[in-house]
Amino acid sequence: MRSVYLLVAIFAAWCLLAAFWYLFWIKGLDPNPQNINPHESALAIAEILLIVIVSLFIGFGIAWFLRQQHIQHAEAGNTELKLLLAEQKQATHLANEQAQKAEQTLNRARETFRDDFLTVSRENERLKTVEGTLTEEQQLLQQQISVLQSTISDLQLGFKEASRQATRTKEESHKLEIELAELKQVKRSKEKAPASLTTTEVDDLKQIKGIGPGIEAKLMKAGITSYRQISELTAESITQVAQILESFPGRIERDRWVEQASKLYLDKLRK
Repeated sequence: MRSVYLLVAIFAAWCLLAAFWYLFWIKGLDPNPQNINPHESALAIAEILLIVIVSLFIGFGIAWFLRQQHIQHAEAGNTELKLLLAEQKQATHLANEQAQKAEQTLNRARETFRDDFLTVSRENERLKTVEGTLTEEQQLLQQQISVLQSTISDLQLGFKEASRQATRTKEESHKLEIELAELKQVKRSKEKAPASLTTTEVDDLKQIKGIGPGIEAKLMKAGITSYRQISELTAESITQVAQILESFPGRIERDRWVEQASKLYLDKLRK
């Protein structure tokens, strides 16, 4: 506002200076009041007033034009600001709605998380209880497994011992059967022939699986000619026979000569 008053004062001072300049320099009036012509002075003053009024209107027009442009620019800026403000309000409204929706979603998520957390906590406690129960059951099962393994070991040892005992019993049974058959054979021989008559048993050793003509010849040469002799072989005598059969190590045990000879000898005695 002060700048406006300053401009008005400058304009008034300029008008006075311009009036004096116009009166005394342009019109050539005498500065002495006694020599001033009233008619010329009035005409000069009228001209000055006309110039001032025209200048005033021109200045007012220029000022109004400039102010109108400023107003138009201001109105355009105000319109843009209103549009921006409306857009900002709309964006703010949308942001508020989104914020409300996000808050609602967050609240629901919190409730869901709380419920899930409680569910998980209860499930965790249940699993801990189940784990403790399973651990106890596992320890109990481990103890039972240890007892069963010990029992199985004892049973295996007993089974092995029973197997060995059964094998020994079977061997003894075979021997008893052989002895019984021999006694019966001797009894029949005594009844049929004189006591002084003796014969050497010669069997077909090739009937035993694993004995061929070559092995049979070696056995005959060593004095082993019958099933009975092979069935009575002991571990020591098996070693001796194996030494005779140098090119056939381990065949006696592998082909079970003793068992085969015992069966063949029993079959022979039963005939």
